[in-house]
Amino acid sequence: MPVVEQLIDELQDAEIIHVDETPWYEKGHFLWLCVVMTADMAVCHIGSRKKEEFLKLVTEAFVGRLISDGYRAYRSHERRQRCLAHLIRKAIALTEGVLEKGQDFGAWVLRELRGLIKTMAEGGEDARVDCNPILARPKRACLLGKDSPIEKMRALAREILHDWEAVTAFVKNPELPPTNNEAERALRHSVIIRRISYGTRTPEGSKAFSALLSVIETCRLRGINPWPYIAEVIALGRKGIAPPPVPVA
Repeated sequence: MPVVEQLIDELQDAEIIHVDETPWYEKGHFLWLCVVMTADMAVCHIGSRKKEEFLKLVTEAFVGRLISDGYRAYRSHERRQRCLAHLIRKAIALTEGVLEKGQDFGAWVLRELRGLIKTMAEGGEDARVDCNPILARPKRACLLGKDSPIEKMRALAREILHDWEAVTAFVKNPELPPTNNEAERALRHSVIIRRISYGTRTPEGSKAFSALLSVIETCRLRGINPWPYIAEVIALGRKGIAPPPVPVA
């Protein structure tokens, strides 16, 4: 836990943070496993999905950019990039529906979001200028669809409009990634573990699991073997000595 506390302190000074979560079970009780990460560190936490839990990891001292999905607990952070991958998946689901208008709307949004990502990735210095007409098209699609009688079409249109500044933040700030794929990849092993073990059994087990996961994932990102470092932390802890920071390769 002291190592995790050090990592949480380091997180507050980061310029860009990715956050994502996946369902978790603690003795059958439904919880969430959340990961907050940068390019060289990750902190995992098992708890509820309330904003108070999130603020234990990303405090009000953090003033950098947050890459997240559209969950309301993250929306209070003004400097945010909305993950376009989540919106693209919802658009794909609409294209696979049975209603023609919903299919057309989903295809329209899907085409424009993918085009936006491609233009920013390939456009170089002129990318922002090239994106202006592309930005107008998905906004128009959502304005036309926000009062649709088709529930999922209406919900997606309103979701994009309500979070428009976060959806398009990467156009104004090219250093921002348009998706939250880094955090999703960091959770992949946890999802496999959950399916095999059905979660943890006690609050102490959840703390131990999330702490080990934080250290192992941080070591992976920093290119070092986690096991010698963990052994050193345990040996020092038995002597009452504070652990060293996670090293960098």
